[in-house]
Amino acid sequence: MMNPLGVLTFAGLTAAGIAARRRTAWHRRLHYCAMAVLIGPAFGRLLPMPLLIPYAGEVVFAALMLFPLAGCIADLRRAGRVHPAFVAAIGVMLTMQVAINLVTFSPAGAAIYRAVTAGSPGGTVDPYAFAPSPPPVP
Repeated sequence: MMNPLGVLTFAGLTAAGIAARRRTAWHRRLHYCAMAVLIGPAFGRLLPMPLLIPYAGEVVFAALMLFPLAGCIADLRRAGRVHPAFVAAIGVMLTMQVAINLVTFSPAGAAIYRAVTAGSPGGTVDPYAFAPSPPPVP
């Protein structure tokens, strides 16, 4: 559920950024947060995910949240306050993470998994099982 909900969140923040294009402060901050949502899979490839089980998804989310946090710090240093666009976008991003966990561990999430993996080798794998750690390098 992480990838589909991430793409939907990106699309929503991007659409909001486009709609706010005349208000440049909102526009650039919403797009910045949309970009941060998109880099989640990149962090998933850079971080040692097998070592982070069972909290790998939460660690990726924490890593991508460093970008809006940096923007908030820049706002605080520049204007003495965090711009409301960052507050709104961070709220959307937090909602995305909660939705990922709610859907993934719900009966609907299990049904989606079964529907997507039906007829493939993944259909025999427990949807909540973690892959084994890779063997040590000799």
